Amino acid sequence: MKRIINTIKSPVLVLLLLICVSCNDWLTLEPENKLVKQEFWQSKEDVAAVVAAMYDGYRECSQDLWMWGEIRADMALLNSSTFSGFQQIASGEILPTNSSISWSKFYSAINLANTIMVFSDDVLALDETFEVKTQKAYEAEALFIRAKAYFDLVRIWKEVPLIVEASTADTVKFSVPKSTEEEIIRQIEKDLVKAKTTAWVDEYASQPDMYKGRANIYAMNALLADVYLWSEQYQKCIEVCDEIIQSQRFQLQPANNWFELYYPGNAPESIFEIQFNDALENEENPFNVNVIPAVGTSKVDLSPYAKELFGITDIRQGDPDPRSKYQYTSLTPKTKRTTAERDANMIYYRYADILLIKAEAHAELGQFTEANFYINEIMQRALVPTLNIEPNITIFRNIILSERAREFALEGKRWFDVLRFAKRNNFENKSLIIQMILSGADVKQRPILQSKILDPMSYYLPIPQGELDTNPMLVQNPYYDR
Repeated sequence: MKRIINTIKSPVLVLLLLICVSCNDWLTLEPENKLVKQEFWQSKEDVAAVVAAMYDGYRECSQDLWMWGEIRADMALLNSSTFSGFQQIASGEILPTNSSISWSKFYSAINLANTIMVFSDDVLALDETFEVKTQKAYEAEALFIRAKAYFDLVRIWKEVPLIVEASTADTVKFSVPKSTEEEIIRQIEKDLVKAKTTAWVDEYASQPDMYKGRANIYAMNALLADVYLWSEQYQKCIEVCDEIIQSQRFQLQPANNWFELYYPGNAPESIFEIQFNDALENEENPFNVNVIPAVGTSKVDLSPYAKELFGITDIRQGDPDPRSKYQYTSLTPKTKRTTAERDANMIYYRYADILLIKAEAHAELGQFTEANFYINEIMQRALVPTLNIEPNITIFRNIILSERAREFALEGKRWFDVLRFAKRNNFENKSLIIQMILSGADVKQRPILQSKILDPMSYYLPIPQGELDTNPMLVQNPYYDR
């Protein structure tokens, strides 16, 4: 992906990107047909440039996505007024007018993905060197980014507008109502199943930053497995996990060089991670500069739960703690990143995730022997004693949730993991979420907050007020419309 982003930087591309991503309100994007169709989409290089811009657009979501995955959970505590909007959310003070509540970056990436699917076909007729296989692979990447962005949106807001057409003319109707979570999940599944038929497979296997930083068939299966787990389609989840496992393209990083997952990154265990490279025009990860900085004081403290989570022999605590994933280049010897190395990649899927996703799906189907096997694979790599778990779904759920907390500590997954466990059987286990929210709230506010968060819709964010003001067809999350 780094290679693609730096391939083309033409004035036309810059103008296209300004049109696509500079507006605060994604619903007002109205690129002119002449610019988009006649002046830009002329060659395979143009298509490659927009594919790069699409990844760059999704990369812009990485810091916010980490925040949504951690700040309301029970492992990370923000300690800086720099992120006052997110601190208010973490403490349960959530208002639609909070400027930190915004989905515009996700929709900018979605619009670029939609644009690729509209216009890349046209280039086939104009550029005879543009191969159909490449065009279809680009289209598959666009479907993946769109699916990933919508999966993020569903887990954060639950119900959002579903846009599957590019904003390319002033004839498009921009006032769009929300779609249900079920409708969006169906679209995501449809997109990924289609994308798998034309996706890259092993074309970039010799170039780790391309192989791990672009969506190939393995990344699509990883996302699909995550979606199936969320939507409780457990047998389908197991089947796509098996496609990854049986490819033999991935393996758990051995304990003795486990930290190579994070530096230099793109390790054999990695399946998909958003790329940063400080050596390429200061391509820094803003999270690695602002939140858990490579140089300077971390804006994140560990919660008491996070401090208690790891055993002495558990390699995953990252010596001294999980923040090291973003701050160090080595743990043996301990070596901190420099001002020229503020470029930790954001890992979204790795092989350990697939094993624990599969374990969870097996457990939910009552297949406890299989679930126990995959849990123990993870524990063996972490150098902790394996378990012979009693065949009881409650026990398995607790162990899997704890293992995911250790394995993916401060990787932006914790809130989404607990929400997934809590929402089963019509939020039968919402006490998991309630305990987490209360742990981050001010002691004086807890009695009031406790009564409010009995409503499961409080676990999702409100629609930003600016979006409600510009789109009369949007209806606020009922929890916030009181």
